[in-house]
Amino acid sequence: MSKHYTLPILSFIGMLLLVPSKAHAYPNFIGHGYNSCITCHYNPFGNGPINDYGRAFSATAVSSRGFYNDSKPEELISEESGFFFKQPKNKHFRPQASYRGMLLKRNFGEVGETTDYIHMQADLSLVAKFGENDKYISSVTFGYAPVPRSLQGTPAADSVKEYRSREHYVGYRPTPSWGFYAGLMDKTYGIRIAEHISYARTTPQVTMDDQSHGAILHYNNPNFEAGLNAFVGNLTQDANLRMKGFAGTFEYTLLEKNRLGMSFMSEANEFLELTAQAIHIRAGLDHGNSILFEVGKVDKKPKLIAGDKTEYYANFQNHIKATRGVYLLNSVEYYKNANDKSYRVRFGPSIQYFPVSKVEFRVDLQNTRNFSQENSIKDRWDLMAQIHLWL
Repeated sequence: MSKHYTLPILSFIGMLLLVPSKAHAYPNFIGHGYNSCITCHYNPFGNGPINDYGRAFSATAVSSRGFYNDSKPEELISEESGFFFKQPKNKHFRPQASYRGMLLKRNFGEVGETTDYIHMQADLSLVAKFGENDKYISSVTFGYAPVPRSLQGTPAADSVKEYRSREHYVGYRPTPSWGFYAGLMDKTYGIRIAEHISYARTTPQVTMDDQSHGAILHYNNPNFEAGLNAFVGNLTQDANLRMKGFAGTFEYTLLEKNRLGMSFMSEANEFLELTAQAIHIRAGLDHGNSILFEVGKVDKKPKLIAGDKTEYYANFQNHIKATRGVYLLNSVEYYKNANDKSYRVRFGPSIQYFPVSKVEFRVDLQNTRNFSQENSIKDRWDLMAQIHLWL
């Protein structure tokens, strides 16, 4: 290993050792024994509407009982997890509404502190399902999506539709193990953590604004899960901007609640070629605790100008169940552009609170530190407070 990479890698490993060894839907819930997202989601790789089982699990295992009468049975709480707190009577249709908002304080506690409230998501979803074991699925999610911060104030912002379909697809599962899906979906790459600004999401360009029209072949059994994804870009974009290509992710189960996986992706439009590879681990510990880890490499080659770039990223996160309804998180991230000597580390604690079914509060305190041999760059602290509501 060259000296060029020794310092950042050793620094990153050292930070991992300082994080406690113990750590919805969220991939962190592997700590509750759920290896595959399809247990709680209609989409086999997570995101979007959750199914009846996922609603019941969220109400009776994730959310706190603190606001319920002690005599109220779990079965009744589970029944109230349906749309508008009612047990669904129609077996074919499942509506859902969801909202996320965030109070963001940049440069927290400093002279240049700024405060913004961001409406991140306001969606309406409808799932139609038919056949034995929901063999046939159709899902549509439509709602508000803000202009990405990287485009705000630029001419490109005018072409972004703030009200649009976030996801729509049809699915067919001839057997419980095999499924085929087609439509506008997230690409099958890496761990779908909730933090869309994470380097593990932004570096390979798989954030909340990077869905693509395509098809996914999904296979799942207790020991192995795989997804292959061919896509043609988001058809609402101009043709020359659409990233076309393929992606895949594979995970193997070790010791029941641990998944070792790898992902790859190759895509291009008229301006850029991008290839990405990653290895990832999801480890479920006792009592609902978990650890997530992903490390990847991304190569970006502009077609019209010089400037090939190789980027490395790593993400570590633990998820600690303090008590029912309360989770503590610690995150450490690493990013490096191989073309220069500097690198960046982001870390910080978070607390996640589910006071009742369908309500989530989360607070993150995040430090971003740039390491450079040429300049001394001051740390930046950001404070984020989120609310998530769904019906």
